[in-house]
Amino acid sequence: MQLDLRTLFTVLVILYACLGFVCLFLPYRMPGSHAVTQWGYGLLALAAGLGGLALHGAVPDFISVIVANALILVTFLFVLGSVRQGRGAGSSGFGWSVVGVSVLLLAYFTYMHPDTRIRIVIASVAMALLVVRPVIALIAAVPGVSRRARIFTAVCLAGVGLVMLVRALLTTKWGANVDLLAPNFVQFASNLLFGAFTVLATLGVVWIEIEQLRADLARLAMIDPLTAILNRRAFMLEYEREISRCTREKIGIALAIFDIDHFKRVNDTYGHLVGDQVLRRVADTLRASLRGHDVLGRYGGEEFALLMPGADTAAALAGTERARLAVGERPIRSGELSIPVTLSAGVAVYGANGTDWESLLRSADAALYEAKRAGRNRVVAAHGAPL
Repeated sequence: MQLDLRTLFTVLVILYACLGFVCLFLPYRMPGSHAVTQWGYGLLALAAGLGGLALHGAVPDFISVIVANALILVTFLFVLGSVRQGRGAGSSGFGWSVVGVSVLLLAYFTYMHPDTRIRIVIASVAMALLVVRPVIALIAAVPGVSRRARIFTAVCLAGVGLVMLVRALLTTKWGANVDLLAPNFVQFASNLLFGAFTVLATLGVVWIEIEQLRADLARLAMIDPLTAILNRRAFMLEYEREISRCTREKIGIALAIFDIDHFKRVNDTYGHLVGDQVLRRVADTLRASLRGHDVLGRYGGEEFALLMPGADTAAALAGTERARLAVGERPIRSGELSIPVTLSAGVAVYGANGTDWESLLRSADAALYEAKRAGRNRVVAAHGAPL
């Protein structure tokens, strides 16, 4: 059987180019896919480099050896940028050092002391070195990505490095100083395995991207986009979990409902953009004033809901009052504007003021309206169970 490396390189060029363009197309379907974009650029660089190798003998050695191998090595810098959350090929000083030294050595053994065998060893060892950091980056935790996706991709990339190391060792021991495209089982098998692992690693990167996008969508479904705190749906899920836990552990839990005083006046006077700034600042201040295990959410409009696990009436009033004072202690600035903002709040305790969400909310709402009737900018506790 004729081991035609030129044909294999041509097939791999077409394969890598197609995969590269697919990766570059994906961001238009999945916004924010910077990791896949970096990987796509790497595959195109790899396709161009292998294309140069396939033209060896038909074009000058500068193109088919120096430029071609440089492009193949740069591929791994794009790979590193991809698995490190899209930080780009230019972020690795070590990687560029390996590429630079390798290119100089390749030039020396092309023009000063021609030796194909040594060039193969240099390129193989350089690729094995460049694959180490992407593998380490994948093994490290990546937010929103399952361990299986990361390990699968890391194993595929490690396979690329291992194939290149074996190629370097076998070439050193049995390789001959002949043309790169001459029939040779070691070169044919190593490039075929290199291609297989690269395709599998590409599937792994797409898998990681899908996992990250799924995590982002889940987060967006739970977070209020304006205030960056829990939305109403997510708050209700947290309520169910906390009620179950507190009931099981026989500890108290309280609910507070905050309302920004005269918020409609803010919108009517300064506009909705300023109103949005007020909402964001109030949410930030409330979040900063709470205990670590308290749960804050935007319940709707200018209303915020707060769950306080482990709190009785006294503790709930103290925590709610602390949050109210934090918001009211200084005006909110928006450009040249200085807007005083105060809160009214109603507090209800699970058990004493209700034994389900509807009754608890009704008690907290009644206390909130009492705070408003009493002049606003105050906290009122619910009295007894709701009717």
